[in-house]
Amino acid sequence: MTPTPVSPGRRGDRRTLLTWSAVVAVSVALALAASWIYTRDDYWSQRWTVDLTVYLASGETVREGASLYDLVIISPLYGEMPYLYPPLTALLFFVPLSFLPVGAASLVWNSASLVALGAVVWLSLGIAGVRDDRTRSVLTVVGLVLAACLLPVRIQLIAGQINMFLLLLVLLDFSRRSDRLRGVGIGIAAGLKITPLIFIVYLLVTRRWAAARNALAAFLATVAVGFLVLPEDAARYWGGLVFHSSRAGGVFDTPNQSLAGAMARALSSEQFTSWWLLVMAVVGLWGTAVALFAFRRGSDLLGFSAIAVTGLLVSPVSWEHHWVYVIPLLVWLAVRSHRTRSLPLAAATAVLVAVFTVRVFMLVGIQESPPAPMALAAWEQVVAAAYPLTGLALLALGPLWIRRNLPDADGAAPPASPAPSVSSADGTGHGAGPGRAPEGAGKGGDTVHERAGAGTT
Repeated sequence: MTPTPVSPGRRGDRRTLLTWSAVVAVSVALALAASWIYTRDDYWSQRWTVDLTVYLASGETVREGASLYDLVIISPLYGEMPYLYPPLTALLFFVPLSFLPVGAASLVWNSASLVALGAVVWLSLGIAGVRDDRTRSVLTVVGLVLAACLLPVRIQLIAGQINMFLLLLVLLDFSRRSDRLRGVGIGIAAGLKITPLIFIVYLLVTRRWAAARNALAAFLATVAVGFLVLPEDAARYWGGLVFHSSRAGGVFDTPNQSLAGAMARALSSEQFTSWWLLVMAVVGLWGTAVALFAFRRGSDLLGFSAIAVTGLLVSPVSWEHHWVYVIPLLVWLAVRSHRTRSLPLAAATAVLVAVFTVRVFMLVGIQESPPAPMALAAWEQVVAAAYPLTGLALLALGPLWIRRNLPDADGAAPPASPAPSVSSADGTGHGAGPGRAPEGAGKGGDTVHERAGAGTT
């Protein structure tokens, strides 16, 4: 008998099922491995589920009808730990999770976080122009394992943090090819934790009015839901608590890798002064300008990364796990350096990976939560500010690299028509195949996908 041919659609569905089955299996295995490794380490076992414990308590608090913002968990290591997020976050995530014992909740939460990381790697590979489905599937699983070694991801798993879900929501928004829902993911992410609001600024400066409107509407909808379900808690949070960054911990703590944290340690002070705000305002304006420049040169991904780094720098508190937003940039740089066979770019990518993998300040004996004021030597200040200094270097050197490697004489965004040809996943320069949307073919360049030439020498 002649075997029945398998249609391309069925092969694609089977590959998709296999890919995400592998991602889920690897995620659970990594979550189990993290639990086994870190709960047996004297240092990290004290920090295991430190934030997740507060989250689970917030879910129980909502179920009992008490106030979220009267909740304070006493940590033997960190002292008083209040609930910091909007009411909707507790309703969506932590009420269901609170029905589980802490061990099971940690496994479920970390497994889901790693599945979200796999989705981030998958989207980032597509943004970087990896078109072959088989290659993309394999690289997604490999990238998931490698990305799980990054320090922001490791801290995310140890503490039981939420940032991977926020990154996925935002990245989904930027990778949409349809204009209709673009911005909704950003708005929802900002309603769960306000830091993604910086991406609405990016939408505005790049004149994507519909997406910015969608983002703002989605954000306001999350606030409204909070007021409908938990009106008193919502009034307390949005009425003032949202601005109290000091509730998140000491600004001078070494894991605070924001510009404010670096200045607090360098000046042995945690008191904000007017010139601190001026410095952060200048950095904010410069970072936004860099993001706009990258967008006009046809790279929405680099614009996305620039505005993400800007937000991390100017936030009063940016813990190490907040820096998961660099993952799409690292994936993009790795793919680009492979395609272009650029040793300098590969070396720079390797340096960035090392910076975001090794916790150098811990290796040289700098305390995590030192008494204030701190007294560090100059070289220790540099080590303790590894992330903000790296972020500043990216914003300073990035435009020079973009100007040289993404030339665009008129500085305009990519045209909607005619659609430009794109390089294939193997770098041969062939255009997109029949029935496949070409890279960067969004309306006015309104996608995170890179325009033609971004993946070629």
